[in-house]
Amino acid sequence: MTREQWEAEAKRVVDGYLERKDGHFDDTMCAHFHSCDFEEQSISIEFTTQPWQRNERDGIHGGAIAGMFDTACGVVANFAAPNEAATSDMYVSYVRPLELGQHAILKTWIVRNGRSMIRLRAEMICRESGKLTATSVSNWIPL
Repeated sequence: MTREQWEAEAKRVVDGYLERKDGHFDDTMCAHFHSCDFEEQSISIEFTTQPWQRNERDGIHGGAIAGMFDTACGVVANFAAPNEAATSDMYVSYVRPLELGQHAILKTWIVRNGRSMIRLRAEMICRESGKLTATSVSNWIPL
């Protein structure tokens, strides 16, 4: 696959998953395609924080951040898999708070795209501050 084909397919798959409007979890995440890089094998998705994601101090709840990683990495895993993929495990490390009204850009790299396992790593950057807010590594099983 050429660079142009890979990038067009990445955008098509990401948009297809995030714009389904089928009433499932990803619909509530307010996410959209941000960018991709063939050489890095990375895809970035931007999330707008939502009031329902707030914790008691009005920051974004860690579970909502984990949900953003699961959504972003899941879309990338489904792009990498021949059909679809399911989460095997996911680890999230929180670096600094993300606040309501801020936007998270999750850049996800395909570390290894194997026949029985897809390995991903991801970083969450706050668009407004440019600072790293969280990281993740995850494994996905192609279905």
